[in-house]
Amino acid sequence: MTAGLTDLTALLKLDQVDELIFESLPADYPLPRVFGGQVVGLAVAASARTVPTGWSMHSVQSQFLRPGRAGQVIRFVVTPTRDGTSFASRSIDAYQSDKLIFTARASFHRDENGFDHQMPAPAAPAPDTVPSIVDLYHAEPGLWPEFYLEWGPLEMRIVPDADVPAIPTSTGIGSRGLTWMRANKIACDEAYMHRALLACISDLLILPESVRPHGVPSSHPGVQTASLDHCVWFHRDFRVDEWLLYDRMSPSAHGGLGFCRGEFFDADGVHVASVVQEGLIRPV
Repeated sequence: MTAGLTDLTALLKLDQVDELIFESLPADYPLPRVFGGQVVGLAVAASARTVPTGWSMHSVQSQFLRPGRAGQVIRFVVTPTRDGTSFASRSIDAYQSDKLIFTARASFHRDENGFDHQMPAPAAPAPDTVPSIVDLYHAEPGLWPEFYLEWGPLEMRIVPDADVPAIPTSTGIGSRGLTWMRANKIACDEAYMHRALLACISDLLILPESVRPHGVPSSHPGVQTASLDHCVWFHRDFRVDEWLLYDRMSPSAHGGLGFCRGEFFDADGVHVASVVQEGLIRPV
């Protein structure tokens, strides 16, 4: 976040320069590169503005090709690849200075009735009973990246490990994290914006789960990390300005790559979205 930002939707501001071309100036973070989640969220928002009203994005699969540079405009080029009676597809390519830095494929679905089931949400303490990530940072600065202090418009409350039913890995240490998230303010209330914002914040906290089984804290000292592939499936409607529980785990890591999965549930236990990410976790 840039200083003074109060509305999370400002992260996903897009200027439409042509029918299928959008531009955005990414936020300036205390990171060596643009935050990948912001790029995913912008790609979701750009593609959603090219489909008719009444169509909802149900999935986006994205790949980070080069690190983005802060302070430099990102150009998103949307290509319609299919417009059917039930599904529509879009390709999104993101450029900085004519270099392709990111590519994604998004699929949209016309609302319809059908089968409905889900697995139960994990048991978790209420969000107002667990500490915020800001409080945890100030209590133990070495365990959390300073980057999380920049997310003023987004409340993040961390469920203590003692209350998380972790699944042991081959190292003998479990990999699982539960976090409540809620945006403090949403200026744009379009349905697609809630999906775009969830795609953005889903890149937070997930990759550190792949180093947790090795005793490495979320600040991952001595480990180079970077998102490589990031995919999100949207199952049901939700609001990002209402509490969402982010359940994350890493079932595998090998050869410098960490594989992670995540699930979002609303406060009533409804499963609203799923996330899969693979990222670089390279010891320095």
